Amino acid sequence: LASTSREGRILEIGTFTGYATACFLEGAAAAGRCLGSDVVGSRDGGGPFVLSLERDRRALGLASSHLKVMADLGIGVEGGNEASKLRDVSQVKDFDGESISFTYNNIAGCELLRVNDALATVEEMALGNRTHAAFDIVFVDADKTRLMEYVDVLVSTDRVLKKGGLIVVDNVLWKGLVLDASSSNGYDSSDDESSQDKELLKKNRRARKLANKMHRFNSAVVKDDRVDVLMMNLRDGLSMIRKR
Repeated sequence: LASTSREGRILEIGTFTGYATACFLEGAAAAGRCLGSDVVGSRDGGGPFVLSLERDRRALGLASSHLKVMADLGIGVEGGNEASKLRDVSQVKDFDGESISFTYNNIAGCELLRVNDALATVEEMALGNRTHAAFDIVFVDADKTRLMEYVDVLVSTDRVLKKGGLIVVDNVLWKGLVLDASSSNGYDSSDDESSQDKELLKKNRRARKLANKMHRFNSAVVKDDRVDVLMMNLRDGLSMIRKR
């Protein structure tokens, strides 16, 4: 997806282990090669570039370790062998900075940025309070309770997401529970009261609550005339939302 974008510029909201970040970075580099770019992309200068926002320092520590291996050794056998050592997460330290940058294949730039509130950061970007060039794709894998707020800020201006750009939202089927939520008026957790496992009951209620929120988001965004929506039943559900 990133390799077919206009400039290979990706904003990722929610880094976690850095797996999707690495995929986007590889695609951004491919887009840069297709464009014949001879300068490494950057946050404010344009070109192939991935900016990933994350709050959790533990996640950033693991993601930055993965991306350092990718930047130094590539994605071949040598890089894969080195990355496999990170399976022992006890050896990975929490990230103690505010940002870290990488260059991949001398063409694509990448920056991991620690933020307290990703939505607030995107809102600042939309207002022009942060220096950056606009992105082709925004991947939202963050707070499921505020997805429509992310869409609103991304379509309200072209400062963050280019006109015609894509918003990609993950987990839109939420373990398949959204399908059940959409066939009724939502879940009623009272049916779970007979459960003897309080921890399982708590998890079930949380999952059903999030399924209801995802269903409400899916129903709202498909009616929004500012965008076109394609929902795909890949794994946990993925929606591609094109900004008109």
